[in-house]
Amino acid sequence: MNAAPANLAKKLALLAVGVLAAGGLLEAACQALYAFGVAPQLAAQRSDSGHYYEASDDPALAYRLKPGCRIEKADRDVRINRHGLRDDSDDLGGTAVVALLGDSVPFGIALAQDQTPAAALQRLAGADVRILNFGVPGYGIEELRRQLERIFALCRPDRICYVLNLNDFSVRGTATEGGDNGLYRMYVRPALKTPFFVRKAIYRSMKGGRMSSVRWYRWLYESNQTRLLPIVRQMAESARARGCEFVVVLFPPAVAYEDGTFALQDVFAEIAGFLRDNQIPVLAPVEEFASDVRGLQDDTDHLTAAGSEVLAAAILRTDRRRHHAPNSAARAGRSSQ
Repeated sequence: MNAAPANLAKKLALLAVGVLAAGGLLEAACQALYAFGVAPQLAAQRSDSGHYYEASDDPALAYRLKPGCRIEKADRDVRINRHGLRDDSDDLGGTAVVALLGDSVPFGIALAQDQTPAAALQRLAGADVRILNFGVPGYGIEELRRQLERIFALCRPDRICYVLNLNDFSVRGTATEGGDNGLYRMYVRPALKTPFFVRKAIYRSMKGGRMSSVRWYRWLYESNQTRLLPIVRQMAESARARGCEFVVVLFPPAVAYEDGTFALQDVFAEIAGFLRDNQIPVLAPVEEFASDVRGLQDDTDHLTAAGSEVLAAAILRTDRRRHHAPNSAARAGRSSQ
């Protein structure tokens, strides 16, 4: 009477062993692929003369901009000051200080030093206002929360302007990490390689074989909004507690402009509604970029030099309106619609 259960248990045990063996072989294959395919590429990029990053002593950040780095090329120059900011000067003070926070958009990836949004805003704001560029390519909302603390460790800004890119809704160690980005993985190698390659395949599939897509942006946002939107609220609360204004600029990616419409307007409206409910001023310059989408952004949804000027003008214009309005937060919120 015990023969049948014993045989079943034996079969299940053999099946478990087979599954474990197959998983082990798959992991071994992925380890080899990573070691001989991915790792050398990442190592080459990290050792490239144009690489302006280094390991961060903060494990939550993993990497940072390399203080004192200077890269001069014919088409682009990048200068990182001693504080690890993209700036020509080490002086962080001024009559009024505005800090730009965000990823590769405010940093000005692929742009020369004088073409970044911070440089454009500095020209418009004038000498009485000091614009500081705290943008770091590849940082998502969780990393930017730590970057916010760096801001207050270095200076006392009057205002922080967070340029929120929808790909900031990425989370390391998940499918939304951005397995083909590589920058984070240059400094932190995954222990298990099978999950890494699976996540990478999902990530690229959501992009649809393109540099970006509306589906991809939606996926990032919808996957992580519950986890990450409260962090934005916490960032604003942290700034207010220090007597600093916190403003969010929703960056409209070029790929979302389709047939005369902005395909991510509902996502923007939802984010803006959350921010308004938490008394966080918000700007979404969708109309400003609709005037010349491909002249203001490149095919990776990053700003051109002209795009930096448009973004800077929108920030400055909204800032002036808010400070002349009796209900500034409400007015800034309505501008997102």
